[in-house]
Amino acid sequence: CTERTHPVPDLVGSEMFLRSILAVLAAAGAADAFMAGPSSIAPSAFRGDVLNTAARPGRATVGPVMASTKELRERVDSVKNTKKITSAMRLVAAAKVRRAQDAVLKTRPFSETLQKVLGGLIERLKKDSFDSPLLNERPVNKVLLVAMTGDRGLCGGYNTYAIKKAEARAMELK
Repeated sequence: CTERTHPVPDLVGSEMFLRSILAVLAAAGAADAFMAGPSSIAPSAFRGDVLNTAARPGRATVGPVMASTKELRERVDSVKNTKKITSAMRLVAAAKVRRAQDAVLKTRPFSETLQKVLGGLIERLKKDSFDSPLLNERPVNKVLLVAMTGDRGLCGGYNTYAIKKAEARAMELK
């Protein structure tokens, strides 16, 4: 064994050691973090908020304070539940869109037949010299565009698409 010529003082448990650490931290501006009591920490501290200065007037604040493990677990569970709800809402919205598309496709044959019937009727009336101001061909002076958008569920993408299409059509008509 070798003998030490200078004894190493046991500073870790001493009051002098704690004072020197606090002095260093105070110089760095972080001493308040060690002196913060439970009433001075904001409930949402784990989100990056700073210490609550209302509970400790006159004290400087420092950066974010870590939350307890329980608070972090609760927050993670909350985010997971929100993700599940959003996913379910997307599935419901997709099903509704599919149903609406199917309904539109089912009405297409009716629409085509109606267009043929009305077109044939107009041609027949022109041949019979039926005089009606509704059958006169006139130049188009004004056009009204009506854009219909949704206001429920996850319809942001649909609304954006509908508005862009309406704006593009308006630019074509100018």
